[in-house]
Amino acid sequence: MSEQPSMQDMVESAQTILGDLLRLLEFEDARLETALDDGQIFFQIVTADAGRLIGRTSQTLDAIQFLLNRLLSRRYEDSPYCVVDAERYRERRREKLLADAHEALERVRQTGHPWRMPLLNSMERRIIHQALRDLPDIRTHSEDEDSEGRKRVIISIAEDFQPSTPLPPPAEPLATPPE
Repeated sequence: MSEQPSMQDMVESAQTILGDLLRLLEFEDARLETALDDGQIFFQIVTADAGRLIGRTSQTLDAIQFLLNRLLSRRYEDSPYCVVDAERYRERRREKLLADAHEALERVRQTGHPWRMPLLNSMERRIIHQALRDLPDIRTHSEDEDSEGRKRVIISIAEDFQPSTPLPPPAEPLATPPE
């Protein structure tokens, strides 16, 4: 029986694969910063051309991350999940999504009407679903996808919600409608 590879072996393999992908994509100046957290490998790519690396709505970054995880999983049976980022794009995007979800949550609580988020990819939808999952008065679900695989998250009041204690009063409206 062969010996299980160490996490360091898998990190080094992931770094090599990602470095090769970046060279093939002609990011010759790219430098990798690597961190481990909760069994995942996080890569921060530092390059002068981060906009091209991120791509429109992070499509290029997502594709690189997908390829890296796919290639690493072919090499190791129990490979760790790798997250690939550039210029802290994913961190900034997460903060924006959470702010938008909080705004939508307040609107739903104020009006009682469902709110449809913009089209999001699966990772972005997951962030919103997880952020709101523990709220007893709120439900989230995703609508049918578009041609690019993106869906909208719908935030609504839970039909079966029976408050045992009153919810805090809603915050002031975000904007006063014109009269």
